Amino acid sequence: MIHRERLTLPSYVYPADEWRFVEKRFFPRLLPQTETFFATANGYLGMRGSFEEGRPVYQSGTFVNGFYESWPIVYGEEAYGFASTGQTIVNVTDAKIIKLYVDDEPLFLPTASLLHYERALNMKDGTLDRELVWETAAGKQVSIKSRRFVSFEHRHLAAIQYEMTVLNADAPVVISSQVINEDSQEAEHKDPRRPRGFRGRGA
Repeated sequence: MIHRERLTLPSYVYPADEWRFVEKRFFPRLLPQTETFFATANGYLGMRGSFEEGRPVYQSGTFVNGFYESWPIVYGEEAYGFASTGQTIVNVTDAKIIKLYVDDEPLFLPTASLLHYERALNMKDGTLDRELVWETAAGKQVSIKSRRFVSFEHRHLAAIQYEMTVLNADAPVVISSQVINEDSQEAEHKDPRRPRGFRGRGA
């Protein structure tokens, strides 16, 4: 058996909670793992737990069960039991990106001054909730609350609720919802378990 080092989550970032998996501060060192931990899915439709802003990201993914690519596997010789067809799941278009600009300053988590941060997967309600207080370079404090869920009753439905408030000043605000196809980047990976892309098709 191959021994792999056990992943230890720091308790000051990921405190124990009865029904929620909670992250108390932005912790990019575990970005690949937390995108998996904070995923929401219903067996038909699934979304990895990447941030609404679209960056930073390890692998943004929205997947539909049964939507995959297949190809023939060619061997130098034939033998009983060899698989004849390869299959891998394919990303569908990513529609969960919401970018926020205050005074034309974008919210970018790695460089943002965050006065408060909490992200939690609520396993009782089936929601991914995030609350931030971001202080811009001009000292304006912005409260941001978001909630994401994938419906169990209507399996084709996913929704994001996004709310922001400038707390201590007036400021022009832009919220940009984007639909992006980034499969061409995913196709460069050699791991067959990762999503593949259709070459030659732009975003």
